[in-house]
Amino acid sequence: MDKKYYSPLELIKIATQHAYCAEHLLQDNAEIILSGRGVIDTLAPAVNLMYSAFELTLKAYLLHDYKTNNQHKNLIELLELSSELGLDNKDIQLLKKLSRQYAFRKGVDYELWDDRQQLLVFCAEIIELYERIQELMPLELQKDYQ
Repeated sequence: MDKKYYSPLELIKIATQHAYCAEHLLQDNAEIILSGRGVIDTLAPAVNLMYSAFELTLKAYLLHDYKTNNQHKNLIELLELSSELGLDNKDIQLLKKLSRQYAFRKGVDYELWDDRQQLLVFCAEIIELYERIQELMPLELQKDYQ
């Protein structure tokens, strides 16, 4: 079985698909109704998808600009390597919070929110940040250029 590495454009496409799915899960107060199972909260899956979207986007950026494969780096490490994007302190703090919120995968809850509504607002902010980061990508990686 051969191993193939994705191109930056392919990574961006996959990242964007993750972000669209997360945005869809956040509709209707981040809840879906499944017959026979009731109401399902979709905040954790949306966080998971957005973490992956940012991670893949930053990997694509670094691969495009520096031709380095950073497949084993986490989001914070990728963020530090991507300082040329010019994210402001608020954006960096949002991504650090996303990284802490994502810790649920390891069985950790940092209890960042007083209530579900705060997490829902945070998720909306993360979606907006993802859209802004898309505009900061090199022209060749932007959707309109392709």
